[in-house]
Amino acid sequence: MNKYFIEQINVSDNEYLITSIPFNSGDRISRGDIIISYESSKADFDGDSNEDGYIYYNPSLQLKKNYKIGYLLAVISEEPLDHLDEIFNEGSLSGKDSFQDTDKIITKKAKKLIDSHNIDVNIFDDEIISEEIILEYLSKTENHSFQDIEYYYSKSIDFKVRNGQKKLAIIGAGKAALQLLDTIFELKNIDPVVLYDNNSSIIGKTLLGIEIKQLSVETIIEDYNQRLYDEIIISFSGNIAERKRWFEVLDSNHIPMANVLHPTCIVSNFVNIGKGNIFFANTRIGPFVEIGNNNVVSSYCSFEHHNKLGNHNTFGPSVIFSGSCTIGNEIKFGTGIFIEPKVKIGNHSIISSGCIVQKNIPEYNILRNTAKFELKKINTDE
Repeated sequence: MNKYFIEQINVSDNEYLITSIPFNSGDRISRGDIIISYESSKADFDGDSNEDGYIYYNPSLQLKKNYKIGYLLAVISEEPLDHLDEIFNEGSLSGKDSFQDTDKIITKKAKKLIDSHNIDVNIFDDEIISEEIILEYLSKTENHSFQDIEYYYSKSIDFKVRNGQKKLAIIGAGKAALQLLDTIFELKNIDPVVLYDNNSSIIGKTLLGIEIKQLSVETIIEDYNQRLYDEIIISFSGNIAERKRWFEVLDSNHIPMANVLHPTCIVSNFVNIGKGNIFFANTRIGPFVEIGNNNVVSSYCSFEHHNKLGNHNTFGPSVIFSGSCTIGNEIKFGTGIFIEPKVKIGNHSIISSGCIVQKNIPEYNILRNTAKFELKKINTDE
């Protein structure tokens, strides 16, 4: 009997939406059959069987629901099975493959690499350790590159001395923080003074010369009361639920939250912006646009006149809205998306990359780009 779990495919995604369950529990299947389909914000994935046998899905598995990496999807057995409750009550990968005194979820393929290379899993800040993460780590341990975040922890990098009007604290000290700091360094009125992170391997280090402290509500409140910083912002965007949770914690404790806008952003007249928002380079905000709280907007996005945007949304690069659109809360947008005028997009939806949105999207729905692309090798002999 073999077990099939949701494994991490994109480093930025911690959960996936189930879009198709092709079989019923107890059905006979063949090697290569697609047994599950699921989606992230940017791509669609099919999981196929590695064997012939009888498939049994997790009784809790439902269509149009999000499940975290490590969730036990199904088992495939050579013979029909009884007592499924005992099988699925074993839980996720963390319960089965727990080792090295950690609470992290580790996939089978990742565990083989970790064991063979004697890697301490606690150096990773990811909750889910996949094969992709370990392979990326192994490719960089020999020689840290300019694009590797470890370069910025391990090297002393000098930036010009700053004396901004506002001292800023940042939650998260990973690659999202680096991207945010790039914007902050372009501004003249903000000094980043402290970073908070829950990755024990980087606590006490610096990122671009900025101190990294343990992430906790108590520390954040104490530092604010000691006037270490004036405002705070959340850098990461991959986990919307966690981003929302931290926003609500900060807000309930009356910690002031900043907006960070790259200096190349165009902000029209009569615009109302909430707090905790990040706008990266070359974003345009048209007149009479209302923007809520805690949104992350990537480069080259555009919100035309009279758009209304809610809270806790994330946007990939080049998401373009026509006029009078209404965007709800906790929506994830991919890259290169176009939205027609007056379209309404409901809460908790996912709009995949490359979509053209012409109709309203109800809440808890995913819009897929079904375009097919053909990859053909160039004949170099001609």
